[in-house]
This record gives sequence, structure tokens and C-alpha cells, in this order.
Amino acid sequence: MAIRLIQSEEKNVFEYQGAKFYYRRIDMETAKTLAKTYTKRGILDSNEFGLAVAEWCMLGWEGMEDHKGEELPYASILIRSLPDDVIEELGVAMRISNPA
Repeated sequence: MAIRLIQSEEKNVFEYQGAKFYYRRIDMETAKTLAKTYTKRGILDSNEFGLAVAEWCMLGWEGMEDHKGEELPYASILIRSLPDDVIEELGVAMRISNPA
């Protein structure tokens, strides 16, 4: 299987705990730009950087629910409310060279 180049137009999906997350992988130039934005006095704010990367990569979802169990449509502002394990799984998915 060939390695796929990263393109901002791509749309990939990963499933986690019954939900589907649509995302694009991040290229090195975009990651560097975001890292510069969240670096102050030579120190990277890794939490804010990680959330910024997640916001850039995430394109949508299906199967998300609010605290009442009602379906929650995708809104990028809600990415900051995702549990840490979902953000970690996104981080893993966006590093795969040949997403399914």
C-alpha cells in the first residue's frame, strides 16, 4: 500500500466508542504555525496547542450525545468539551500515513 500525502481537502474517519469522527491530517507547516502561536517566551503551551490542532483537524462527527442522551450535532466550539481520550485518539489517527 502506498503512503498518502497529506492534503487539507482530505476527509478521513475513525470510530471510537460508537461515535464516528471525521478529520483531516495536519501537515508540518500548519503544525509549525500553530506551535508558534502557542509558544510564549520559548515555552509551548501543549494543552492549547493540542486543542488548536484538534480544532484544525476535526471536520465533524456522528453519534455524539449531550448529558441528556440527545444527539449532539457537530460544532467546532464543542471540541474543547471532548473527553481527553477522544482527543488522544484523534492524535493517533492523524499520524497514520494511510487512514482507512
